[in-house]
Amino acid sequence: MDSSTRKRLNEKELGSLYLLAEAPLSVDKILKSGEHVLAEADIAAIHESMTKHAPDMAMIALSLAGNLLSESMKQTGIDDFITLATELKYLSVNTVEEVGRIWIDACRYNIAKAEDIEDIVHQSADILCMFSSIFLEVAEMAEGHGQEKIRAIAGTLMYQSEGHADRARMMVEQLDEQKTIPARPKLDTIPLPPELQQEHYTNNVVAFTLFDTEGHSGLQS
Repeated sequence: MDSSTRKRLNEKELGSLYLLAEAPLSVDKILKSGEHVLAEADIAAIHESMTKHAPDMAMIALSLAGNLLSESMKQTGIDDFITLATELKYLSVNTVEEVGRIWIDACRYNIAKAEDIEDIVHQSADILCMFSSIFLEVAEMAEGHGQEKIRAIAGTLMYQSEGHADRARMMVEQLDEQKTIPARPKLDTIPLPPELQQEHYTNNVVAFTLFDTEGHSGLQS
């Protein structure tokens, strides 16, 4: 996919993705908390929000959360974290700029190219596996340095990355076999910010996924 000329996300678009993804807000809350003992409810909130999503929004959520986590890793002052934090930030920023841009263009402006959507759908399992691998490294390193918050968040995001990679792989296999993807059994139900309330939504909730044949996926035969 050629993203060299793709328009970068502006502040409003990026803010909308944070609200829609939801998990980054929970991650930010944990990282900023002065508590040394993690509340199970905070980790559960990440799981709950991530399981609502299709793999495309999951990639966006993981990238936004990963960016926050990478900054927190740098702030520990632990040398071992620096290289890994840079790697995580690079993957996170690139993913949100590419997937987020396509998602916004498709659901808000209806200008996304069908080939870009198809490319990102077919790359999704690999991208999610990359996130899973790096979150595993982060969790293991954090445990060795006694960084419980970072370890717990990374472990949670690793688990979700693996689950969404499996789901993406299954959905792409269905696409390749049938040239279409069945409608999702569940749609995202996160209320939209006003600027994203467009005709492509129903009852002011997210009803769009790049994996769905409804709307503007461009994947129908």
